[in-house]
Amino acid sequence: MLDTLQYSTEGAGWLWLVGSAMLIVLDIAAPGLYFLWFGMAAGFTGLITFATGMTWAWQIATFSAASVTALIIARAFFSPGRIESEQPLLNQRAQQLIGQHFILDEPIVGGRGKVKVGDTLWKVQGPDLDAGSRIVVTGAEGSVLKVESDNSPNLPKAGSFG
Repeated sequence: MLDTLQYSTEGAGWLWLVGSAMLIVLDIAAPGLYFLWFGMAAGFTGLITFATGMTWAWQIATFSAASVTALIIARAFFSPGRIESEQPLLNQRAQQLIGQHFILDEPIVGGRGKVKVGDTLWKVQGPDLDAGSRIVVTGAEGSVLKVESDNSPNLPKAGSFG
């Protein structure tokens, strides 16, 4: 019975290459680079099938191993943590404010207060301070800024322009 299931390894190689092309085209149509690695593994399997004439079982094993290898390599080179940006804090507004100096808009009472940054009123957490006190942002937790009293001598007093 198995003898009747004989096939051409050349035909199998073409099937892998056509499958590879379809996966790569699908990856171009769908964002995210999900199918590219499987397309590359299928292409590799097709080329190895042409070169060696291996059976279907070995073809599946080769495709599986090539897929895992391609995914590991892709993750190593293209993971979000490895991609460098010119503006790494672009969508992290609270993180952008760390180290900046402001004047307290509402007093900090019981560890909570508010500061106006541009046209936005931010919640702050820190030591109790009066409204108009100078503060420096030392950290951020969600949308709450962690602040400390700013005793820098080079800043003007609150409410002055000189």
